[in-house]
Parts: sequence; C-alpha cells; structure tokens
Amino acid sequence: MQTVWAAGVGRHRRKWSCLACKDDKWRDARAARRHEKTILHRENVGHLLSPQICPSSSPTRPDSTRNSPLLDLLADLSEPVSPHGTPCAAAAPYDDYDSFQLDWDAIDHEQLYLPSVHDERLTTMASSLAAWLADGEDPAFSDADGSDSPDVQGEDLDPGVVLIAFDGSTEPVQPGATRPPQRGDTAPLNPMWFPWPDKQTCILDILRHLPRSLFSDAQLQVILWGLSVLGVDNVPSTRMLKDIDSSLQSQYGIPSVRYEGALGHIYYVNHLPSIIAQEMANPRVRPHIRHYPEDARGRVDQPWQVARWLYEIDPAIATPMIRKGQQDFYVFELTKLMDGTMVVPERWYTKPSARSSSPFDFEYWARAWRAHPVVSGRTRGYVIHTYNTVEVPASNLLLSFPHLLHTYRMDGQPDPCNIIGLIATRGCGVLPWVYTDPAVGNRWRMRAQGHRVLSYMIWLYCDDTSGNMSKKWNKHNSFLFTAAGLPRVMVHKESSIHFLATSNIAPPLEMLDGIVDQLEHAQMHGIWAWDIEGREMVLVIPAVLAMLGDNPMQSELACHVGLQGKFFCRNCWVQGAGADSRQCPDLTGSVLTNADDDTRSIETGSHATDSDGSIHKDAMHQLKCKGRRSETMQDLVDRARRFLGVNAPRTRQDTMDKLRSMFDEVTNGKGKTRYTKMKTDTGIKDTYMDVFVERILKHVKGIRAGTDRYLEAISAITQGHPVEEFMSPVWRIKGKNIFTDQMIPSLTYTPVEVLHVILLGFVKYFWHDAISRLNDIQKAELQVRLASFDVSGLGFPPLAAQTLVQYAGSLTGRDFCAIAQAAPFVLYDLVPHECYEAFLALSALVPLVWQPCIENIEEHLVALQAVIDHFLNCTARWTPQWFNKPKFHILRHLPDHIRRFGPAILFATEGFESYNAIIRDHSIHSNRQAPSRDIARGMARCNRVRHLLSGGKFCARGPVTTELPYSDNEHEWFWPGPGVGSLINVNIPSFRNVIADYFGLIDDTDPPEVGSCVHDKTRPRPLEKTATAIRVPRALIHVEQRLYQTCQSVIAMNGEACRLGIFVLAREGRAASNALPLIGRLHEILQICHSPAQQHDQANWLLLEIFQVIGSADVYHLPRIQASGWVVLPATALICCVNVQHNCAGHHCTGSSSVSVYEEREKTTKTMRRIEHRNPSDLILNTAQMRDAAHVQRFRTWVQQLECDWAIHMGAAAELNAQKLKTLKTSKATPKRQSPAVPSAAVPTQFINVFHWSGKLFLSSQIIHMTDSRDA
Repeated sequence: MQTVWAAGVGRHRRKWSCLACKDDKWRDARAARRHEKTILHRENVGHLLSPQICPSSSPTRPDSTRNSPLLDLLADLSEPVSPHGTPCAAAAPYDDYDSFQLDWDAIDHEQLYLPSVHDERLTTMASSLAAWLADGEDPAFSDADGSDSPDVQGEDLDPGVVLIAFDGSTEPVQPGATRPPQRGDTAPLNPMWFPWPDKQTCILDILRHLPRSLFSDAQLQVILWGLSVLGVDNVPSTRMLKDIDSSLQSQYGIPSVRYEGALGHIYYVNHLPSIIAQEMANPRVRPHIRHYPEDARGRVDQPWQVARWLYEIDPAIATPMIRKGQQDFYVFELTKLMDGTMVVPERWYTKPSARSSSPFDFEYWARAWRAHPVVSGRTRGYVIHTYNTVEVPASNLLLSFPHLLHTYRMDGQPDPCNIIGLIATRGCGVLPWVYTDPAVGNRWRMRAQGHRVLSYMIWLYCDDTSGNMSKKWNKHNSFLFTAAGLPRVMVHKESSIHFLATSNIAPPLEMLDGIVDQLEHAQMHGIWAWDIEGREMVLVIPAVLAMLGDNPMQSELACHVGLQGKFFCRNCWVQGAGADSRQCPDLTGSVLTNADDDTRSIETGSHATDSDGSIHKDAMHQLKCKGRRSETMQDLVDRARRFLGVNAPRTRQDTMDKLRSMFDEVTNGKGKTRYTKMKTDTGIKDTYMDVFVERILKHVKGIRAGTDRYLEAISAITQGHPVEEFMSPVWRIKGKNIFTDQMIPSLTYTPVEVLHVILLGFVKYFWHDAISRLNDIQKAELQVRLASFDVSGLGFPPLAAQTLVQYAGSLTGRDFCAIAQAAPFVLYDLVPHECYEAFLALSALVPLVWQPCIENIEEHLVALQAVIDHFLNCTARWTPQWFNKPKFHILRHLPDHIRRFGPAILFATEGFESYNAIIRDHSIHSNRQAPSRDIARGMARCNRVRHLLSGGKFCARGPVTTELPYSDNEHEWFWPGPGVGSLINVNIPSFRNVIADYFGLIDDTDPPEVGSCVHDKTRPRPLEKTATAIRVPRALIHVEQRLYQTCQSVIAMNGEACRLGIFVLAREGRAASNALPLIGRLHEILQICHSPAQQHDQANWLLLEIFQVIGSADVYHLPRIQASGWVVLPATALICCVNVQHNCAGHHCTGSSSVSVYEEREKTTKTMRRIEHRNPSDLILNTAQMRDAAHVQRFRTWVQQLECDWAIHMGAAAELNAQKLKTLKTSKATPKRQSPAVPSAAVPTQFINVFHWSGKLFLSSQIIHMTDSRDA
C-alpha cells in the first residue's frame, strides 16, 4: 500500500506526520506502521490518492492546433463527480469496516465550508479564459508534467512511502507554507469568512486592529513567523494583509475626509454619516437606540427622558414623523383627529404604556397646536394658535396631510394647503407661517419618499491629550461622540464611543468647522441607512444633544474667556475679582494661581497653629505693585454675595450680538486695544474669530481708518462674506427651539462637567488642604484610619493609605471618589471644625450628584439645591477665600443642567477620558508625519472590524467615498460569513476571548439573575443544624424535612454579589411599595437541596440580622443604627449592599491593634497598626455611599441649614482676624534692618548671610568686598 508522510525536522527529527489524516501528530516508525493499518487512514489515503484530471499543457490561442481551455474545462465539468469532489474512481476495498471509529481530530472543519467543486471549476474556467484571452497564458495549469518525487531517506520507513502536495504536484509541502501568489481578482473566496478571503487573513486582520493592542509591522512579522513555525498553512504576508485591509476599507469601511481649514491647517475627519449608517445596520447596537423623547412622568434615568430632548431640540430634526398603520404623520402639517378637530403636531414623543409596567412598552403622543378654520368671503384657510397647545395620543390621529388633500372638499373644510398664519400670543396679530411650504408640507416627506425618518442624537466630546507615552507633552485635540439614544448602561462603554478627528496643529474650533459641515449636510439632506431592525432603508437626521469636555475646553467651545477672566462663568454674568474699578482684574489672594487646577492650601492663620505643620500661604498680603490693595471686610462680603447669588443668564442671541459688535469694531478702525478690552469687559472670546481679527489688524497696520485704502484692505480679508462666517462654527450647530432658546443660556450645549468640577475640583482642593495642615504624627494616624476603613458595599478595593496621604497632590479621579466617601470617618479630629463641616457637606453632595436614576425630578432637584446651598454656606463660613475658585460658582448651575440633560452621570466624561489611551496608542504606532490622517484612518479600520464582528450588514460603496450606498433590496446588503461571527463566541478553557473583550462585544447589559448563589465548601445539613433554625425557629417549619446547602454569596437586585457578614438593604414582602427598606447584616444563605432553585443555582432563603435607625451621630451627622432582631426573607428580596462604619469618634478608637505586613505576597515579621474598635455594636450608616444612592439616600439625616449672609460674615470676620494675627506675628519675628557691618576676618566673606529684599535668606556665592568708613 502507498501512503503519504511528511518528514520531521528539529525536535521532530526521525518522526513522521500523516498528511492524509492531518492530525498534526508526530509518530516514530513503529507508530507509523500501526497508523497505516487503521481504517480511517485508509479512507483518507483513498480520497487523497484518487485519480486527478490534470491537463498536460497550457491552453493555446485560437489559431493553434491544440484544444482550447474552454473545451477542456467543459469536458472536465461533464464528468461525474464523487461525493468528495474528485472524479469517480473505484474505492479501495476495506476488510474490516466495523472497527472504524470517527476521529474528530482528523477532520479539517474548514474543508466542510469550502466552495463546491462546481463553483471551484467555474472560477478556474473564468480565470483560464481571462488569462488565455489576454496573453495566452493560464495561471491555473503548468506546461511541465509532474515528475516523480524523490524517495524519503529514512532508515525505518518503508521504501514505498512518498511525499505529495495537496495541489496534485509532487513538490513536498512543509508545515506553515506561505500562501502562493494569486491574482487579487481571481483568488477563490471562502464564504465562511466573507468578506475576508479565508480564516487566516480574517484573524490576522482583526488582531492588527484591536483598539488597545496595536502592534507594529516588526511585531506583525514576529507573529507571522510564529504561525509558520507552528505549522499554520497559508499564512499571508504583510503586504497581502495590507492590500486586503485597504481593499476592504475602501469598499465597506468609513472614509476619512481631508479638510483644509479656514485657519490654514490640514486635518482629517472620519465621515460622520458613515458611522451613523453603520450603527443603524449593527444588530448589537440598533435595537437599543431610541429616536423619540419620552415623558416619563417625572422619572429621569435615560437621555431620551431629559427636558433638552423633550422640549428644546428643534422639532424639525427631533424625529419629525411617526407611522400609524399605512399613514405617515409629520410635524408642522395639518392633521385631522378622530373627533374631527384640526391640529398641527409640533413634536412627537412617547409615554410609558398605561397597560404595562415594562420600560420597553410605550405609546406615541404628539404635542400639537390648535388649527382654527377661517371661512370669510374669499378667505378660506387655517390660522394656527401656537399658544394653545394640546397633547394628543397617536391613537386619536385620523388623517394625515396627503389624505386631507383628497377628503377636505367632501368634508366641506378649507384647503389644508392654505395656512393663513399663526398667532403666537393670545390677543396678538397674525404672523406669517414660516415652518413649511403649506402647499408641499414638511420637506422631509418629499425627501423620504415613503421611508421612515428618524433622529439620531449624539453627545459630542472634545478634549486634549498627549500623543506620547513619555512625559513630553504632545498635545492632540480630539473630537469623539457617542449615541445619546443608547441606554445609560451602554452609552459610555468604550465600544459605543466613536472617533471623529484629532490634530496636533489644528485648534479645536477649526476641526469643529469640518465636523459641522458634515452635520449641516446631514441635517439638510438626511443620511440613508439600512435599518437592520426594520429591514428597510431609513432616513436619519443627526443632532447634537450636548457638547462635553473639561472646563477650559467647554469655555473655548462656548466662546468664553475662561475661568481666569473677570466674567469667569460661561452661563451667567457673575463677576469675580476686579469687579470693583479700584481693583485690578487679577485676584490678590494666594489661593488662585491657576483657576482650574491649583490645589494649594487655603490655610490662613485663623485655623493654624505653630504645631500644625501646614503650608502657610499669605492670602491677602499687601502687594508692592501700584493699584492693588488688600480686601476689606466689605470687599470679601460683596464678592461672596455675588459669587453665591443669582445672576443674569447669558443668552445665545446676546453672545452672538456681542461677537458681531466686536468684529464690526475691528473692521471700522478700532484697534487691538479696543478689541481686547471688549473681550475683558464681556467675558466673550471667540478663538476662531481671533485669527481673522489678527489678520485684519496685521493687514491694515499703518493705514488710516476710513480711507479707501483701508476699506480695500478690509475687503481683501473679508471678501464680502458676512460676519457669521468668521465666527465660531459652534453657532452653526442646529438644534434650538425658537420658542424657548431666547431664555436658554448661551452654553446650551455645555453642561457642568462633574468629574473636573467636583472630584478633581472640590474634593481635590479640600483633601490637599487637609493633608497640608497635618504634622507627621497626624499623618501617621490618618494612614492608620484609612487602612482600617471598611470598604464593604462601596465597590472599590481597600484604600492605599500611604499613597493617599503621601501623594495627595497627584491622585486620580478614582482616588478622590473613594476619599469623598471615607473622609467623614477619618478626619473628624484632625482638621478644624469649620473645615470638617465643609467636608461633611461635600460628602453629602457627592452621592446626590452621581445618582444615576431619579424617580422624581422635582423632588430630587429641591434636595440637591438644598445640599449645594449648605455646602457653599459651610465653605463660606470656613473662609470666603475659597471663592477665588470659579468651580464653586459653576456648581450652582448644576441643578438646572440636571433638569435639562438628566442625571449628571449621563454627561460625565470618564468614558471619554479613558478613550484617550486608544488615541495615544494610534499616535505611537504611526510615523508622526501625518498624525491626523493616520490616526483617523486607524480608527476607521477599527470601526470596520468591530462592525463586521458584530454581524452588521454592509454594502459596497460607489466611486465617491463619501456617498453612502442605497438599496431597497435586502439581498444587496451582505452579512459577514458565519465564521466571522463565531469568533466572538469562541470559548476556550483558561483563555479569555480577547477579540470580544477588546471590541466590547460581550453582552453584559443584563445583570446576573437575582438570587443566584455560590456554594460554600460545607456539606448539606438538616434544618435544625442551621443558624436560621436557631435564630428564627419556626420560619421554615413547612420544609424542615429537607437538607439545606449553605452558600457564601448571593446576587442582589443591582447585580452585586453580597457576601456573608456584609450589610444589605432588603425589601420585606408585606411592606408597602414606598416603605423604607430593611437594613440588615447577612448571616446565612440557604438553598434547599434537590429543589428547582438548586437546579438553577438559586438560593431560597436568607437570614438577616435587622438594624434600625436610632438617631443621628453628633460628630458625623449620619444615621446611627442598632440591632433589633432577626428575619428570614426570600433570596430575591435583596436590593443592594450598604456601607456601615463604627462610631470611632464617639468612642475615641485608636490604632492599638496590629496586623502583619505582606511584601511580594509573602508574610513578613513587620507589622502595621490598625484601629481597635471599642463598643463594636455602635454603628453608623454611611449615606455618603455613591453606589445605589437612590436607596441609601432615603436614610439621610438633614442637618440645620446655615443662613447665607451669616455664614459669609462669619467667614469674612475670621479671615480678617487671621490676617491681622499673622501680620502681627510676622512683624514681631522680623528683625529690624541694620546697616551692614564689616565681616570678621575669621569668617570667609563668601559665607556671609544676606537677606533678599523679599525676606528670603540666601548665602552669597561671591565674595563681598566691603570697606569700613574709617579706612575711606
């Protein structure tokens, strides 16, 4: 018998691998002989060595005497084909078929999905004909006949063994052979891995575009080499991978559009409409996107429930239509109701269904204007009363505008195309109708041509980050966005964030100009996209819900001068230091050196002692420069009142009018000084317009204003364009409602960013100030308290005490998040009383701000406003010098922004901030020659790979890259091959699915099932041996004959695992829906053996020790709890975990106990101190907990509110007294100045102590030659 073997090399020398079975096993000669006797091997050899039809020569031209390749191929196709795809041949007889056992390891699963023989031969025929007609050569065949292969020299192998290749030739095939060269247009594709040609190329292309794991070409070569050594066949080359990547990107990817900005910089923007169209065709994203706002009856926890979307967005782009049956109803068109009345829908929205409690079951409603028919003489039409608004359910809609055109004559009504005008206010005159052309109706009806029109709200984000891994700053301004219509749990996921543009040379507003161009085009013409959920083409209208970023970036986007200006607030006209004409605009206090990032201590003498060890800063020292003076008592009070008071809001129109006036002043001959003064006096600064102003001033320099030459110079710059074209592109972003926008602040797109205002603002300031007050002994005590702090229920690991104290000025937002929840329990006797009270107020504020779900928006805003006022009053009583920080005023605008944009966590920027690492990674793996282009293209490729892995549909693009494909034929929209989608479902033991993880394709939106449990390692026991039977003897008497398995943890309603011994909140079954939950300590988790719950890994019962609130702790102002009994509840009653601390302040607990220190995971002989609690049963419920704040805040205790004026006067008086005391101490400690004396000869003159004029002592580095007057 003849077989096929491959000789091993290296460590497989003298071993052989069977090429027929492809089992990747290396055998010695003896094992090879045994393998040859197996039935499976014989079958594989029979298939492999079956006769092959191979032409003896290449095809010739028509004038040749040889047969044409077409005839040869047709003759070949006419022959019968065996089931294995080879010409029919007599199968080799087998003696023993009963001993055959299928070996799955020997099956090549890829062969199961290869193209059929018919398809392969048709492909070969096409290739041969194309080559033959072109140049007479056929790449599929060879002129040379196959020659016999040389025998394998092996001392233990039979002489009859030969090596053959799978392609029918006699060339030996080595494991890991590279892919043979093929023509790109004739290479056969494997439909299993479409649109990639095969599995190897698919996986390698995916690995090249992992968002957080990019690698260079050199690293790719290492990977390809490793695959070849491991025996992977058909490994593509680097060049082939790049060619396939470019081909796929040009056909199915997102284009990167080149822009040459108005300021002269070149940058690239990823095509926004293509990204949106891709998301609409993504089956993992599209079902979650909402397009209509919702009136949730006061509940706010999703973006579509906020007032900004529900009331402020222009109705023309906020989903202008709904579909009811076969009719499409559009806004601003006359509509007939069931009762016969005529209305004009102004906005569509949804309400929760009254028949169901599911959040996914809702009803469509319309906010509509009354339409009154007018029939008098020759006037027949409708007058729209926009002041008379009614809410209409979609079920009451009868006839849409096109149907009215066919029925109005029969009904005796005026022509619906004749809208006379509108009345905006009762009793006023008729104004012209400007919303639509009444004869045509809504313009989107004409553009949609019967398709649905949907809105697509986005959160637009801009920030700067470094493009380097080193500390060298390489600033890149970047724009990102995420779909605002996604649920809260998805909206800030990394996989939901999309890249738009970045540049290290173009400023943000210049890049925004290109983005707004795309946005305007999409809002004018719409985006055609395949709706994978509705299986139809839809027209999508994008709109910006808000623009996010840190405070400096938001000021630039809002044409605001910034936090260091005299008018430092971008939302209102509050004035800071410099409001008094007698003072300079700069602040004189030492607190504000950098208005946004300074964290130096605010310590003054009022709270300082000589033993404090704090960093003393003279807040109001008398400056030497002319025109500056120390603030008086009245100055401090007035500034604090302005800071905390209600100020006139900035409006969009007012800001734009002032910008126009500033530009007109420059073009009319006013100089740079006038322009700068206007910016200072208004707090308005358009950095985009500044560039054009500088060009104008430079161009007209030396030319007299008002002359013809001057006007020609101005015209050379402006070229007759209106002033709006020189203003920031942010004003071109549509989305305002003309009826409400006049009363909306100009920063309608820039809500308060709580990460930088609170965590990286107040918490950072206060913590750094607290650490600066402490001496070494106090710092050591603080570290012991931090290390002993119980973090149960808070969601973060034990605190790194030394890091939080030693590096207080270099912490991150995550650290400050933990500090805000722990500060009340570690600082109570280490800082002054006023400082600690401010810390308590701040800790009470943080959980309310980060509360993700608001059940009643009005009640929540009242509570939030009270907590904010208390925090600011406590800060003012501490010292008004804190109000040199603008963030303390910006906080006052947070309640209004929560009302308009929803819970603050919706417009927080943590998710975008973490995305900076991906931008940096793309920058590092580029050659830095064209960063904007290279990063944009790299991000677009990642988007394409993510879309294909998600199973999204796609259609090939046309020759114009920015033109989206359009096809109503579902068959022209392709799915990726089944092998592509299977990659995210691969489950290999002890290996995580890195592809699904890196692209965020793991579906974790649904929390684990409530009541799921994890067993402990004990054996089941009868009921009488459980703690439940001992504590509550008759609670489970009806099932006492069963065995019970105890568990170590159980899943609560919030998806959190609750361990034994932890404090929890639980709902009692018989309690009312609005009753307070139970506070309990989890003592035992029981599962009934052999019950349905055990089959689903569910717990049955919980034993809780119940605690009740007995009052408020004097020091902490937090609720005290005390044990009150035991209760047994179902496992599904758990709500969440809560954090409980010991009342250390009331019992003066000290660090008298110690624990061992672990270093490098090894226990050492070293020890560290820990707090030893006295009277452990005295416990405090930590309502500063941020997790599950909606439940925990129901137990908060209200403290007495401070009166604002009293707090300001007390703080100002304390500040002035501290300054006087410090001045007195300084004057006593300063020696009187004496005339310099001649140094003694014994002391070298280079070491003479010399006092600088500022009072700082330094050693002279030069010899001072002094001459005595007696020697003169």
